[in-house]
Formats: sequence, structure tokens, C-alpha cells
Amino acid sequence: MSDSPESIRNTSVSDQATNNDALGFEPYVIAIAEFLLHEQTQPPLTLSVEGEWGSGKSSFMKMLEEYLRKKGGRTVWFNAWRHDKAESVWAAFALSFIKQISTPKNWRDLPRVILGHFKLQLLRFNLEKGLFELIKALPLIIFVICASIAIPFILIVYGVEGINELIRATTSQDIFWSKINSVFKLLFTAVGVTLSGAGIFAGIKSLLRNFQRLLQNPKNNLIKYIEAPDYKKQSAFVEEFHEDFAKIVDAYVGNDRVYVFIDDLDRCEHPKSADLMQAINLMIADDPSVVFILGMDREKVAASLAVKYENILKYLPSETTEIDPDILARRSANKGLAYGYTFIEKFVQLPFLVPQPSRSDFERFLIQLATSTPPNLPPAKPRFPFFQSFWGKLALPQRNNSQKHLTSPTSNQTSDLNKSSPDNPSIESEQTEKEKARASVIKRLEAIQVNNFDKDSPTVRNVIMMVAPALDYNPRRIKHFINVFRLKVYIANETGLFFEKRDKDDNLLEPSLTFEQLGKFTAISLKWPLLLSDLENDQQILAKLEKFALDEEKTQEYEESIRYWASHTKLKALMAYGHTRFVTNSKFSLAEVNVDKLLQVSPKIIRSANQPIQRKQISQNIKISQNITSLPPDFHLEMVDIPAGKFNMGSNEYEDEKPIHEVIVPAFQIGKYPVTQAQYQAVMEKASSSFSRNPQKPVKSVSKDDAEVFCKQLSKLTGKNYRLPTEAEWEYACRAGTETRFSFGDDESQLGDYAWFNGNSNGTTHPVGEKRPNPWGIYDMHGNVWEWCVNKWTGHYDIAWNSYKASSLRGGACDSYPGLCRSAYRGDMDVLGYGHGFRVVCDLS
Repeated sequence: MSDSPESIRNTSVSDQATNNDALGFEPYVIAIAEFLLHEQTQPPLTLSVEGEWGSGKSSFMKMLEEYLRKKGGRTVWFNAWRHDKAESVWAAFALSFIKQISTPKNWRDLPRVILGHFKLQLLRFNLEKGLFELIKALPLIIFVICASIAIPFILIVYGVEGINELIRATTSQDIFWSKINSVFKLLFTAVGVTLSGAGIFAGIKSLLRNFQRLLQNPKNNLIKYIEAPDYKKQSAFVEEFHEDFAKIVDAYVGNDRVYVFIDDLDRCEHPKSADLMQAINLMIADDPSVVFILGMDREKVAASLAVKYENILKYLPSETTEIDPDILARRSANKGLAYGYTFIEKFVQLPFLVPQPSRSDFERFLIQLATSTPPNLPPAKPRFPFFQSFWGKLALPQRNNSQKHLTSPTSNQTSDLNKSSPDNPSIESEQTEKEKARASVIKRLEAIQVNNFDKDSPTVRNVIMMVAPALDYNPRRIKHFINVFRLKVYIANETGLFFEKRDKDDNLLEPSLTFEQLGKFTAISLKWPLLLSDLENDQQILAKLEKFALDEEKTQEYEESIRYWASHTKLKALMAYGHTRFVTNSKFSLAEVNVDKLLQVSPKIIRSANQPIQRKQISQNIKISQNITSLPPDFHLEMVDIPAGKFNMGSNEYEDEKPIHEVIVPAFQIGKYPVTQAQYQAVMEKASSSFSRNPQKPVKSVSKDDAEVFCKQLSKLTGKNYRLPTEAEWEYACRAGTETRFSFGDDESQLGDYAWFNGNSNGTTHPVGEKRPNPWGIYDMHGNVWEWCVNKWTGHYDIAWNSYKASSLRGGACDSYPGLCRSAYRGDMDVLGYGHGFRVVCDLS
């Protein structure tokens, strides 16, 4: 037992939101703020800061607001819950917005507000309606001007004479009557002046009312809608106000941006939160200056929306395939929540989940709670403010000097927590490290994908193509994904997730995150957010889903939740993408991802500016089979003779297809069809990883190494030189003498006659040779399955086309949209599709 007495601090802990970072939010705040401030991040935009009640949403938003203000951003704060009792929350928000945006923050802000006020009056002036009102008010204007000049003049002149007359009357003989006459004159003068002044005041007031009508200012009507909205007239007024809102933003903000923070949206009653979100959507629809940041618990808002629209849910189809009805019944609540999530998706372009604190962050949080004074504690009110303020000015120097020697009465109670130890580092050392980290945050953007804001790298494009089928090729969802993915990449880079962690002996402690893994996880969180709820209960659910997607024969071995989620065919296809049946590709695998790192606060990683991203390299030792000495009698591989010639390679549609250049191609032979399942099994003595019951379907989900081993084995068995085609050979054979987008012309509507693609394939490959051939008699050059080539993929063409080192893919696949099936389209080895296949080339010499 310790000899030191136990102690406890005799103060409470504040539960108010604060901008004091106790949970390690800083790297996330900086990443999001820099993303929002970047000139190429174009409003209108809505960012949601999401998390459970008490998770730190408000504190995160306060930190973000403070950072934006320090960077020169203009901010507005609105607490939706505080105005929940108002009948119309959006009207209360509008009044608050107008008040804050038109109030100067300091004296430097005064010119902006004054100029904005005059600019707003000009913008509100309606010449068409206002000209008639101006003519009607002209007599009143003339009267007010004349009266304003004449009455003060008469008052001065006549009033002075009346006073002189009163003085003369007091010295005259008939004093009594003279006094009475003078008093009556003064009374009449005073009454006349009073009435005239009242008339002038009434005229000015009437004139101001006319000008108010002239300027079409709907602000005053907002107050009516807060307490007692007239819903019959509301729609017309809302439309009028939204027009005026744009004028207000233009007048006071101009070409700058305003960042509007709306907190506690999830605490409002569900009709009001929905109304406010819809009003926000209308406000930002055409305004390029407003960025909204919403604080909410997405699940609660989604649930309230599900309740509001519950009557229509029963008419909506389910996206799951046929599974156990009992499972669907137990999961019936998911349908309503999924609808609510989809509804929110319409309004929020950038959802951000407040990260959960890690253990080390939580320990630092406890230290701060035990040692710090509440940052927002109000000072004690003096009983005699004037005298204490006066005395304080006199005593201030002495007080400051004396406080240097004072100690806190609770300093002994917290001394144990302040001691440095390996588990609890001192606050001073933490602050030093924090300052060092903060100084280098903006300077270090090591990853080239994050550094280049002008365009996405090809890997990003491929990630987008990977998730496109899961997102139903929906343009809004694709844009939504791009925004969220870019932000997540930025945050992951700031928190060091793209870098391996090794110990002092260079042993791998934690693998680096890949763009492909982050893309899959982002798509899942957007399309199937309820899966994340199950993930909290089972950290292995992604690994199990991935395994299920690759091995469907053992369906009954998995628990109910896995079978339920695997019934979503597009989710299953996304989980399986990039893998073969028996070999997983760690670059695409979510089984190896530390999900906690994506959801919780991660510490900043300080590295040298030129340190590259460490990506896990995957090597497969594939050996040629020594068991097969001859091909089966029924083995048949049809080849097409391709004559020597030259053609214009490339196109101007994509950057990596440029420049169009002339290529001379010697004669060769190319497979009439892609290699089929049956041919692959005959040569390799095994089926491919995605073997189909139909052996005439093209082989798929094979790596480039698999394809090259097939060519070597086939060459060994036949005595000929089989290999993969170069990009030039593939495009030359595909074009077959044409210079159009496709071998049959430019019309995409004809693609279904020549190819299996996302418009007709039902998401699966089909037996080769079922569609029309190109002019040289080659089948399936467009669609069905991506085909490996041997060229090095670059962002533009190597003119020396035969100097190849790495791999690229051509032709598109069964789930590709038409543009990917063009003759000139190039995909690198990470290109997305249903699977990778190949066709062979045979040298003639």
C-alpha cells in the first residue's frame, strides 16, 4: 500500500464544447480546413460532422471554425436545437445568418459591412416595380423636403420675434393684455411647430415605408414565420426569401466564401430537421459562396426521416437477392434507415465521421481533465464592480508580481498525474512535440497523389472505376464518392496511414494503407452505412465477407449477418474485386485493414519530405507445370493472321491516349477469341481462380503473371512462340483498319451487337464468340473481359512502343460503360472491371 494519501480534485468537469484540443482532432481539423480553403474546392458544398451525442462533434466544429477564421475565412454559427421551439427553424436560421453576416467583427470589418449595406439596397431595388412606387411617393418626398426647410426657418424667425414682443409687453403700460396676447402667440406658435414636426415625422416614416417596399426587403416577414407560419402563403415567401438570401450573400460576402456552422441538427424534431436541410439545399443551390458544415448524428436523423416517410417504404423494392425470409424479417428496420441515409445523401456532399480516440489519446485527455482549468469558465462577478475595477487598475502590477509565487490549492492533488513516465508522458513534453508537429503539418505533403491538386493520378481514376458498379454508376453518387475519397486521402496522408510502421529491427509492425483499400471502405460507408454498425460488433466482418465473396460454395458455414450482407450482389462483387479465388491481393484486401485506424484519431507522423509511399509489393512464384507433356486431342486454339502495316495509334479523348502517333507493326497472329476457361485448364492443369460452369466463357481474374506462365507453357507444348500482345499490336488488331472510336464506327448504340458491356451483360461474362466480330474476324475485342498487354502504362505514350516493361489492360469488360470499351482506351494494371483475362499472340518468325 502506498504511504502517500489518496486525493481527489474538488472541482467538476465541464461538459461544454470547447476549441481546446484534448482528443487529438488537430490533424483532421487542419486537413479538412485546408481542403475547404483550397481554391479548387468549389462551393456550394455541404460537409457533415457526424458522431454520437457526446462524441465531440461540437468541439470539433469549434476548432474547425477557429482555424478557418484564423485563415481569413468568414464564419456564421447557428445552433438548431436552441431554436427548436420555433415553428419554422429555417426562418430562425435565416434571421441569425443575416444578423451575423451584417455585423462587423471588429473595426477593420466596418467598411465591408457599410459597403455591403449600400450594395444590398441597390441589389434589392426593383426598377420594374419600384419606378411606379417612386412616382407615387414623389409628392410626399417634395412635401417632406419643403417642410423640413420651411418650418425650422419660421420657428427661428417667428419664435425670436415672439420672445422680443413678450419682453416689450412687460415694459408697456397695458401689461396684463400685452402679456396675454404674447402668451397666446407663443402657444399658437408652439402648437403649430409641434403639429408640423409631427407631420414631418409621419411623412418621413411613411417615406421610409415606401422605400422599404421599394427595396423589396423580406427580412421583417421572417419574424412572422418563426412563431406562427402561414403555410398557405409560405411557399411563395420562401421562394422570395431564397432570392433575397443570394443578394445578402452577394452584398456582404462578394467573391469570398462564408462557412456556415449548424450544430445539433440531430436534436431537432424530425420534421424541423428535414425542413432545415431542405431549406439549406435551396439556399446553396445556385450560390457559389456558401459552405455549410452540419453537426449531426446521421443515424438519428436517418431514423427520423424513416419515420416521416414510413408510408412509402413498403412500396420500395429491396436490393438484396432472395435469401432466408426470416433474415429479411429481422432486418426489416434496415430498409427504413437505408432510405434515411439515401435521403441525407441528397444534401450532404462530404460526410465526415468524428474519429474515436485511441487509448493514448484518451490517456492524454484524462491528464488534461485532471490538470487544466476549464477553458470557458466565466470570471467571478464582483460585488462592487466600479470600485473593484478602479482599485484593480491601481493594484494590478503588485498583484501580477505576487502571483508568481502562488501555488494552486489542488497542485498536490494532481502531482502524481503530472509526473513523467513511459505510460503517462508529461504535458510539457507533449506540448513540445505538438508544437513541432504543428509547424510541419502544412509543409509536408509527401504523397504525390495529395500534392497535385490539379488532377487526380491514374490510380485515383482506377479506384473510381472500381467502385462505380457498386454505386450503380449514379452520377451524383460518383461525385459524392470523389469528394469524400479525396478528403479521406488527404486525412490519411496527414495521419500517416499511407506509410508502413516498422520497429528498430525493420520488422513490419503495421502495413501501409493503399488507395484501393481506402476506396473500397469509402464506397461501403457511403452505399451500405449500416454495415459499419455491424462492424462495431464484429471487427472481422469485412474479412469474412471477402472470404465469402471468393468462396460461395461454403455459404452455410457463415453466420446470419455475413449471409445477409453477401446477399447484396454489388457489395459481394466489390469485396471480391482484385482477387483470385485462392489468392488474395493485399492491395485490394480489406481483411488486412485496421478499421480502427480509419475511425479513430491517429497521431501525426513526421517524415522527411522526399520519403515515398511504401506500398506492399506482391510477388507470386508461379512455376511452369512439369506434369503436362502434351495437349489434349480436342484442344483447339484459333488464330487470325494480322498483316504487317501502319496505323495511327491513340486518340484525343483522354490524356493517356495522347499523342496520336503513327506506328509500324510487323505481321503476327492473334487469338480469334480471348483464352477460355477450357483452354486455360488444359494448358495449366488447373482451373482459373474464377472457374465457371461454362468452359467457353473467357478466363477471368488472372494476374499478368498467370497469363505469361500460360504463354510459356503453351509455347513449350507447341514449339511456337506465344506471348501477350503489345498495346500497339492489340489496338492495331482491334481497329482492323478503322480510325473510329470502335471497330464498327462511332455510334455507341451499336455496341451491344459487338460486345458484352454494362448495358447488356447483367454483370457477368458470357461465352466467347456470341457477338459480331470486327472487320478482321476477331471476336470480343470490345467488352466481356479486360485483356492483358505487356506494355508499360504511363500517363502518355512511349513512342518506342516495343520497349515494354510492365503491364496494361485493354478492351473493357462486362461491367464497363461504353467509353471504356473503345479501341484506344488504356487501363493500367489496377484498372477496374469484373476480372482480367487475356488473348495470345504468336510470332510468325
